[in-house]
Amino acid sequence: MSEKELQQKMLEYQILEENFKQLNQRRELFTMKLMEIEQTNQAIEELEKSKESDVLVPLGSSVFLPGKVSEKELVMGIGADIVLEKNVNEVKEILEKRKKTLEDGLENVQQNMLQIANQMKILEPEIQKMIEESQKAG
Repeated sequence: MSEKELQQKMLEYQILEENFKQLNQRRELFTMKLMEIEQTNQAIEELEKSKESDVLVPLGSSVFLPGKVSEKELVMGIGADIVLEKNVNEVKEILEKRKKTLEDGLENVQQNMLQIANQMKILEPEIQKMIEESQKAG
């Protein structure tokens, strides 16, 4: 095997490795968003159970504003800095659709990661063999 073929295999491996890292970052993002939706659903369930409840509104940097919730209408961001007033059921529906989209995306990313990992497992011994042959010849 030539030095050029070895370099080509190593480059191919590095590209796969970089793609794997990028997919892993996407997987982490999907996982965080899914956890956020789960926490939001739990908060909505608690809101539905109470007539009027005390809340702490986060302002940032661990600073909260105490308040009371008496309304059951929620304000929901839909993207591009646009917010709409929605009732609890509408919000739950939208969150469920977002959750499904994220779960589908997560599954797709995981499948791609598995394919890349398999390709890398095939390339590793090929590269190792080429290196050993190159060392013997040199």
